[in-house]
Amino acid sequence: MLGIFILLIIAMLLVVKFCKKTLKIVLSIIIILVTLYCIVISIDMNRVSSFRVPIFAIVKQEDDSSMKTIIYQGLGYEIRMIRDVTNDKIIEMEMYMFDKVIAGAIK
Repeated sequence: MLGIFILLIIAMLLVVKFCKKTLKIVLSIIIILVTLYCIVISIDMNRVSSFRVPIFAIVKQEDDSSMKTIIYQGLGYEIRMIRDVTNDKIIEMEMYMFDKVIAGAIK
């Protein structure tokens, strides 16, 4: 993730130095939006790895059984959380992007 932020900073510096005014504004806005999106994903990825509820995702589906499964939907990613109802503790969390696991934790 640090590599992505470095590439975005380099892209911003190149845009500021070599582009005309209107193109500079458009590309700057695009780079800022991509940077904010990467920050959102990295925050939720960190929360998934430490067994905490995501901040930038909303509840999409809940399954009530002995092992409660909650699915959160974010902007371009999905988080599946399995919670033990008897102990009220999170057992497993996985974060998916393009149906691939990008972060996860199991107790």
